[in-house]
Amino acid sequence: MMSDMTSEVASIVAAVIAGAAALASGFFFGRRQVRDQAAVVHGQWLRGQRQDAYVALLDAWDTAVKEFQEEIDQGEYFDQIAAHEEALRGPSYWEDHTGMMATNVDRISEGVQRSLERVLLLGPELVDKACINLDEALKALGSSVRSNSGTPDWPNYGMYLEMSLNAKKARSAFLDASRSSMRAAPRPGR
Repeated sequence: MMSDMTSEVASIVAAVIAGAAALASGFFFGRRQVRDQAAVVHGQWLRGQRQDAYVALLDAWDTAVKEFQEEIDQGEYFDQIAAHEEALRGPSYWEDHTGMMATNVDRISEGVQRSLERVLLLGPELVDKACINLDEALKALGSSVRSNSGTPDWPNYGMYLEMSLNAKKARSAFLDASRSSMRAAPRPGR
């Protein structure tokens, strides 16, 4: 009778241990599944935010480059306008032109800053580096638009063409980096 009781107790203890192990493993694996699912959902959300930010930056960038080109295109008629304005206003025309160019370049550049900052917040590092290069290229392009302002030698076409080529390369590198970032699917455990 004692051995029947011991065997029953052993069976009950084994069943309790098996049940506890099943609950513990179910809890562990269930928790891991929830954590992995949350990581994938967050990755998808971040990917969508990045895509929106990258597209907004490229739109703002293209608008700024177009506006810089419009400023440079004014140089085609600048000689005639400058000669006329200088005759009317004297040397103050050149000072006004320098101030006007600085204001225009700053306004155009500021239109891109918010988009640049958003991309830098979202990353990843590969895109951050390309974004920083894009920012530097835009600043150099703006400087080339301002170069020689306030003098009869404005615009500085040579410098502008060189900076324009660098800007195109920076845009292409940013596009490559953002494309690479967007093609990687979110995975759990990353």
